[in-house]
Amino acid sequence: MREAEILGEHIIVTGGASGIGAAVVELLAARGARVTIFDLQEPARSSEAVHTEFFAVDASDEAAVQNAVGAAQVRCGVATGIVLCHGIRGEFVPALELDLARTRRVLDVHVLGTLAVSREVVQRLEGRSASIVTVSSTTAFGGWAKQSDYGVAKAAVRKLTENLAIEWAPLGVRVNSVAPGHTLTPMVQEMLDGGYDAAEVFARTPLGRFATPQEMAASIVFLLLDATFVTGQCLAVDGGWTAAGK
Repeated sequence: MREAEILGEHIIVTGGASGIGAAVVELLAARGARVTIFDLQEPARSSEAVHTEFFAVDASDEAAVQNAVGAAQVRCGVATGIVLCHGIRGEFVPALELDLARTRRVLDVHVLGTLAVSREVVQRLEGRSASIVTVSSTTAFGGWAKQSDYGVAKAAVRKLTENLAIEWAPLGVRVNSVAPGHTLTPMVQEMLDGGYDAAEVFARTPLGRFATPQEMAASIVFLLLDATFVTGQCLAVDGGWTAAGK
């Protein structure tokens, strides 16, 4: 999908109501795409204002995903792009203290939700090429304490991205991932409000600050639309965090 072809393309963005997903929606709409948002909460801005449709969808609910993708196709045409920004927080506690029911939910949302939406869209392409960007995390690189739920889920998303890229390349489908570093989203703000140490983050990040959702969206849209010979890659957009050894 080249930039010249984006006008009128239908792209689904999960988790598009806030944070990184909302920034992606705005950037895609500005480039002329027809955008469908899948989220459990309604977008802060009206769909008319940014040329989008909205469906209340739990990405891990296969039947709900099937219904929503079908309805979105009726309204906007076959989707030839997907950005998978949906997610929930982990508990950020030691593995011995994890609530396994909650851990199962984290894995379901991030991993099975990514697979369910991607698979449903790809099954409907009917020979069209497409591009998919998943959202992993810097916690998918190396070992982390207190990340045996969220970090494991995001590592699985990274691996799933590689596997789908290999399987779907013959179909004309590129699959890539972005691994955000610390980005000032509502979820991160919640962590800060709970006592997460921003000063420590800044000290360990070579660029010395949080990313903005708009910066993250720019990297996602680059992989989605412009990097036409890139597939199976995970781009760490983290201000140098992973390069510095974490």
